[in-house]
Amino acid sequence: MNETSDIQNLTYSQALGELESILSALRSDSCDVDTLAERTRRAAALLAYCREKLTRTEGELAKVLEELDKSLQ
Repeated sequence: MNETSDIQNLTYSQALGELESILSALRSDSCDVDTLAERTRRAAALLAYCREKLTRTEGELAKVLEELDKSLQ
């Protein structure tokens, strides 16, 4: 399983939690230089996934609200 499909199987909350964990590790003095690039790539992929999920959800909500608005008229 590649990294992208691994991320696609996460919920938004799981992805956000992992992203926060990575950011916390990157900010700490114990951040290992050997894994810095790997963690940064993973954080970027998680961030892109979260943004995409939020954008998709925003579109779905707009559609539902539009349909609701039409049904109330």
